[in-house]
Amino acid sequence: RRRSLHLQSLVGRDAATLSDERKRVKMAKSTNHTAHNQSYKNHRNGIKKPTKHAKTSVRGMDPKFLRNQRYCKKHNKVAE
Repeated sequence: RRRSLHLQSLVGRDAATLSDERKRVKMAKSTNHTAHNQSYKNHRNGIKKPTKHAKTSVRGMDPKFLRNQRYCKKHNKVAE
């Protein structure tokens, strides 16, 4: 019913007026961001801690400290 009333009001107008009216009609805005459902998805498989490697890298460590560590490991072996 509402649409038919709108169409009746447009009858008798020229094309330029109709195109101007179409330009003034604005589209609906959509959301830019939402966090909906994200925590649910994250917890589906559980939030796990990162795996720890057996041996950590010594690259970039203090050379004096590493030298001392090397001596400690050498003399700290268990006697059998």
